[in-house]
Amino acid sequence: MKQIFTFLAFFQTFTSFSQIDANAEIQKDFSQYYAFIAEKKIDEALNYTNPKIFEFVPRDQFKSAMEEVYKMPNIEYKTGMPVYLKFDNRVKIENVNYVKFYIVSPIEMKFTDIKNTDKQVKEMVTIFEAKFGDGNVQFDKETGFYKINAQKVIIANSENNLDWTFVTVDNPKMKALLEKFIPVELLND
Repeated sequence: MKQIFTFLAFFQTFTSFSQIDANAEIQKDFSQYYAFIAEKKIDEALNYTNPKIFEFVPRDQFKSAMEEVYKMPNIEYKTGMPVYLKFDNRVKIENVNYVKFYIVSPIEMKFTDIKNTDKQVKEMVTIFEAKFGDGNVQFDKETGFYKINAQKVIIANSENNLDWTFVTVDNPKMKALLEKFIPVELLND
């Protein structure tokens, strides 16, 4: 009986350390991915995107859509590094490891084609709070930037627990696409 308890304690400790190591690898890879996005290095960032998505949306089309966001002449856009909130336990489904995790993604946006009157700022904050939640949006009068703390759900996947790729689950319209290559139990809260 004592051996069984010793084995169970060792097994639990081993799996806890294994999960911590996976989370550290995920943070390292996701931080690199996020840095590429912040630096507008789209090709490099797409190397950290779950490759299954490109079976449904060609990589070039995905890249063009991301580049369009940066090319909008009336919006200045900045991203900060993510704040990690929580990691769910790793699950293995069909020989692929998945970890769902939660972040706060700091975003700053400045609109160069609108005047930041009190009324306009209030309307914009209301619009952004409808998407990102009450209290997650502030306007900086000195810089003219809207500062947004976007809470996001990310699903990481890896076959070897070392090289992780990611999809963001932040758009209900994308759920139908994600269900084609992400196990549905990971997409449901």
